[in-house]
Amino acid sequence: MVQAGARPAAAEKLGASTVVVHPPFRWQRQYAREFVQGVWRMAGETDVRFAVENMYPWRYRDREVAAYAPDWDPTTEDYRHFTVDLSHVATSRTDALAMVDRMGDRLAHVHLADGSGSAKDEHLIPGRGNQPCAELLERLARTGFDGHVVLEVNTRRSAGPVEREAELAEALAFTRLHLATAARIGSAR
Repeated sequence: MVQAGARPAAAEKLGASTVVVHPPFRWQRQYAREFVQGVWRMAGETDVRFAVENMYPWRYRDREVAAYAPDWDPTTEDYRHFTVDLSHVATSRTDALAMVDRMGDRLAHVHLADGSGSAKDEHLIPGRGNQPCAELLERLARTGFDGHVVLEVNTRRSAGPVEREAELAEALAFTRLHLATAARIGSAR
């Protein structure tokens, strides 16, 4: 949470360059009221990037519930930095590349995972859903993205440690392949 009067001392002490921040829930009224200003205030006190992450609308049957304030889509506000989470994009059923375009050069952090558009946040291994994971990684490499790409995948359904390790290796190989592919293409021109 971005609390009034808080400083990013822990992040600074650890040498972290980015802190990912989720928008508050609507029922966290005081926190929600001060959230945008609190993120800007802290960003002005340090070189640590406060990257507000996209979430998703909650769905029940045919209804959407606005659970986050000011919004689940951080691009509706003017934040200094953003985090895009592709699994959350899939759950929100929006266009990932359009969201990344809205974030522009303020994109500081990527949570790489896949999703199929389920109402539940899936965090699938990249390449196993319908998100443009490869295209996004290649775009990041071509454009000189200087933030972090973090794999954020769910392996709870793995049969055991061997399968879990294989899934994690697959996710890492996918990420490395597509970040390197774009770099090779760019240097060949």
